[in-house]
Amino acid sequence: MRYLIAETSWTMMTLAQELAANGTLLTRTDRPEDIAHYLRLGEADMLVIAADQIGQHGLTLSGLRKEFGDLSIAVVAPAPKPEDIAFWLNAGADTIVPEYEAPEETIMRLQAVVRRVHGLSAPEISHGPLRIDLLSRRAYLSGCPIKLSPKLYELLEYLALRPGRLITRAELLSHVYGLEDEPDARVFDVYMCNLRACLKPACGTVDIETVRGAGFRLALHETAAPAIAA
Repeated sequence: MRYLIAETSWTMMTLAQELAANGTLLTRTDRPEDIAHYLRLGEADMLVIAADQIGQHGLTLSGLRKEFGDLSIAVVAPAPKPEDIAFWLNAGADTIVPEYEAPEETIMRLQAVVRRVHGLSAPEISHGPLRIDLLSRRAYLSGCPIKLSPKLYELLEYLALRPGRLITRAELLSHVYGLEDEPDARVFDVYMCNLRACLKPACGTVDIETVRGAGFRLALHETAAPAIAA
């Protein structure tokens, strides 16, 4: 999953470091005025913003909620008062994070909010023989671990969170690379080929389909399609 985080203070920079160390993909900015622009450029699962930036640079929770309806929003605040928490939640925030909270608790809090947007009650994705542990960032087929590089894991997680949905190449690249330099198209094709090879033991019950000229989707089948005789 990818978070957009506004690093406007030492507290926010420290939180960004903790999230990155946990493996969370981050788009980082020290310019809150660019937040809406970044959200329009690439999909993010969550925005993490300091409370003192709300109302600045034209940023409002209600405005963000209206334009980016599926976006999770976490507000980080020093010793938030009950009335402030109620106001922010009513305005569009999904969770309020106290600055003094332990990093481990904050990470679990943010992950819980984001995964529930995807309809997950537990930190696990299950599709037939495929299981993905979102906490350990590991994937399994029929209980056996799949050896995945970090980028292959991110590609698989993104597709698995959206089973059956057509995902464009641009969406996948934006998720994995953010605003950084994207790889050559041939390198991306190699990634997808390697990911399909990792799913081959599923015998077609879980597969990545290519829709020529449109994108990719994670296809799920109760049983594998029978082979067609030559």
